[in-house]
Amino acid sequence: MSQKSARYVIVPEDNVFNDTMETTSFQLFRAMHRRLFRKSGTALTSSMADGAGKGTRPATRPRLRLMETDAGRIRLIDSIGENEASLVSMTPAQARELQMAYPGLRVRRELRLYPLRFGQTNIIRKQAKPSAFRSAKELALRCIDQTTGKPVAGASVVVVLDRRRGFGISDAQTDKDGTYRTPLPAGQTRIDAVICQPLAGYWPGGASDIPVNADGTTELVLELVPIADDFQDGLDLMLTPAKAADGRGVKVAIIDTGVDPAKGLNLERGLNTTGTEPADEWYDNGTGHGTHVAGIVARLAPGAVLHSYRVFEKGDGGASEFAIARAIRQAVEDGCDIINMSLGQSSEPVSISREVRRARALGVVCIAATGNDYMAPVSYPARSGVVVAVSAGGVLNAWPEGVMTPRNVAEDPAPVKDRFFARFSNIGPEVDFIGPGVGIISWVSKDSKGVMDGTSMACPAVAGLFARLLSRSPEILSAERNQQRSDDIIRMANDDAVPIGFGPEYEGAGLIDQR
Repeated sequence: MSQKSARYVIVPEDNVFNDTMETTSFQLFRAMHRRLFRKSGTALTSSMADGAGKGTRPATRPRLRLMETDAGRIRLIDSIGENEASLVSMTPAQARELQMAYPGLRVRRELRLYPLRFGQTNIIRKQAKPSAFRSAKELALRCIDQTTGKPVAGASVVVVLDRRRGFGISDAQTDKDGTYRTPLPAGQTRIDAVICQPLAGYWPGGASDIPVNADGTTELVLELVPIADDFQDGLDLMLTPAKAADGRGVKVAIIDTGVDPAKGLNLERGLNTTGTEPADEWYDNGTGHGTHVAGIVARLAPGAVLHSYRVFEKGDGGASEFAIARAIRQAVEDGCDIINMSLGQSSEPVSISREVRRARALGVVCIAATGNDYMAPVSYPARSGVVVAVSAGGVLNAWPEGVMTPRNVAEDPAPVKDRFFARFSNIGPEVDFIGPGVGIISWVSKDSKGVMDGTSMACPAVAGLFARLLSRSPEILSAERNQQRSDDIIRMANDDAVPIGFGPEYEGAGLIDQR
């Protein structure tokens, strides 16, 4: 076992039968928090960054402190509260010893969670190394605007060399001339697929089953379809249009990559909870994912107030579970009614599980995406029993001709009339609702829109519908913030949902029909 230090999350293993007991495990746990904050006088959970995301406020994390335990000296990094999750650094051997000495605690390696947009990482599971292809064969790809013929620069490129193995190239982009070149294996006779997807301005384009020339260069030109301003996507065709008042009085938290202040997004405040970046740097980290998610909520509940909690650092594809747990805590403290989490992980992140249970007990509904692993089991936190889990579907032909979006239509289960299940969506008994998650248009920055697929997109669609229903039910909206309130919110959505016909493990109660 490696003796290199790693980050661990520690939470108390309490329940209704022991939550008032002063056990040795609880004593140690509380001592960790007190040592971290012995001079600050107040927990960071009460802090909130103001301003417009200029990155001028310090990161919200206390000074590192060392603490002597039965497992030796460990480094304290952060704590959500005296009786809540703590984040520490220690060796695996120390973690095991600490768990054995204090069985009333759960000591787990900190996990990382990822945005659940369907894309390169879902298609390519094993990265090729083009520099190792010692052959004269080469692919020369050029991506151009279908209307003007101009090159499309900076578009993500996926080259699927072997679909069955998930083998290919996904860490590529077109250059300023819209081109991308790569060597090919000597034995490659056909390329299963090439996909070109810009972040903004275009639908994804691609080609399948491409023959490879026996020698030299295989040339491929992809014409990308621009996003038309008046185009009706799956969100428009699957759901009832919003009224201006829909969502009014409801606060929705977007725990994601940050949100840019695009038109129509009623952004009230935000916080960066990474602990390493400035607290007020809560605009989008450049991936567009959080802004896209927020735009979907705003399309369905334009009156809702949005809070942005950025948990993904700039240039980092994953987010620490502790940053997410802190964001959930802050969203509850800030009075949010609904928390959207278009992110996930296959294993249980214990600090997040604790926070979503607390949120539910305090009248707040957490909604999470099921994941994009081709009908694999539901990811966490959607898999947690107290979280509303959302799978993805769509409407047939809700996209222009010549795009790659139809590849996401599942054959089993078969479409029901014009509704289909997304072939990438995870499934299971935990699924509560289904939402449109294929070919969805939304903001990706302050002034541009893009198309994304994934349970990441279906999740905020359902969150927006929850906000819509809640704004139309003032007696529930104004109710005391306890579990009866959150139960009533979910019951209201269940009563409004209509099954499509895929079955409960695919769609839960079905599609919220908005009465």
